Amino acid sequence: MTQIKPGQPEGPLSLNLINGTNWTLSEQDDVAHPWRMIVVYRGLHCPLCKKQLQELSGKLSDIADAGISVVAATMEEKSRADKAHSDWELGDLPVAYGVGADFVDEFGLFTSSAINDDEPDVFAEPALLVFKGENYHMGWVQSVPFARPALDDVIETIKFVEKKDYPPRGTR
Repeated sequence: MTQIKPGQPEGPLSLNLINGTNWTLSEQDDVAHPWRMIVVYRGLHCPLCKKQLQELSGKLSDIADAGISVVAATMEEKSRADKAHSDWELGDLPVAYGVGADFVDEFGLFTSSAINDDEPDVFAEPALLVFKGENYHMGWVQSVPFARPALDDVIETIKFVEKKDYPPRGTR
């Protein structure tokens, strides 16, 4: 599979949510929320993911006010995604589970193998993917769980890009 580049339209993308519904990129089309953000997290075993998703959950109103719909996503199975949502008290944050290898490959995500008993055999390292409509616009893809982009900076970046009609970069 070819890795998608900023500025390219994303094909059909639908993520299974723990509440039994789907988060589908094409169905997020909403004039009030032209931006979509997928926050990929490692899984239940990751304390840095817990911190990031709790912060994200606490900013849902600010994110919506900035015209962004958001979903957190993991490669983990539903039971572990459910447990993370519940244990971490993520409230209204939509959480997707079972993100597959096609998704990982398309966005150039890094994966790791378990080094501790409480980790899944394979999991995706953190990423933050931003779309305008169905077009991939920008992303932060990491090979380690540390030093994630600050959510407030990402929100301000999206506001700036929207205001200035700034084009996708990294398109070559």
